[in-house]
Amino acid sequence: MEQSHLEIISYTDPYCTWCWGSEPILRKLEEVYGDQVTISYVMGGLVEDMRKFSDPGAGIGGELWYKQVADHWLEASDRHKMPVDEQVYYDVKDDVFSTYPACIAFKAAQFQGEKNGNRYLRRLREAGAAERMVIQNTEIQADLAEGIGLDRDKFLKTLENRTAEKAFREDLKICRNKGVRGFPTFLLRGNEKEILLRGYNSYETFESWFKELTNNKIEAKKLKGESAEIFSFISKYGKAAAMEVATVYDLSLTDSETLLKEMTIKGLITETKAGNGFFYSLPEKAMECDVFTGKCL
Repeated sequence: MEQSHLEIISYTDPYCTWCWGSEPILRKLEEVYGDQVTISYVMGGLVEDMRKFSDPGAGIGGELWYKQVADHWLEASDRHKMPVDEQVYYDVKDDVFSTYPACIAFKAAQFQGEKNGNRYLRRLREAGAAERMVIQNTEIQADLAEGIGLDRDKFLKTLENRTAEKAFREDLKICRNKGVRGFPTFLLRGNEKEILLRGYNSYETFESWFKELTNNKIEAKKLKGESAEIFSFISKYGKAAAMEVATVYDLSLTDSETLLKEMTIKGLITETKAGNGFFYSLPEKAMECDVFTGKCL
């Protein structure tokens, strides 16, 4: 069967908790459909200045914005199951808070390649959502960039000369032209057809539209969910949450957590506290571990 190709454009913001909650779904799409799907990102700029921001629907606005946003994150995490550390908002309650600097930082990373930009966006999300890092801070942004192998000086230069900000302003125009006002929003495009999905959507919703847009000519890879496959998954991305493993491999969250704990005990992976949850990554000597026996040299 001839395969079709699909493009997903994610209109997003590094601080958006429902965008963070969509990460397990996007990772499953990447794992199941591989090269048949391309995912790119457009920055939407969720909050320009929190002092002027109001979202009555979420109960956010006014002097206690930091508590309101923190509570919103916890409520969202209870639903999407990705780890969050809401205390970061108490750390910045006396600062001028904006999500624009983090959006601009993504654009700065993107100048070092599309894949590097995508990797950096994920790192921003991890740090901002669950590691209590103030990702609107330039030094933290530069540290995160350097930490994933980007050129720190080049990164900072695109911030200082406002090249990255200019690129971000172009993203804002794209969002306005598409009528995108909330995040996440996804544009699915294939076979000269497209559909706009607004808000947090299930994997099944994406899967249904994939079939529709390709006339059922897209092939899904069967995943086993065994330790060796999960080890490779974590190795590929560097870091994963239990909900991501659960979503990708069709496990319950409880079964995913149990399996990851077992792999941690065997020394195959390491567990790091991340807000109200954990991240799982490879130990320093991961290459010396046998994923089938669980023995590490």
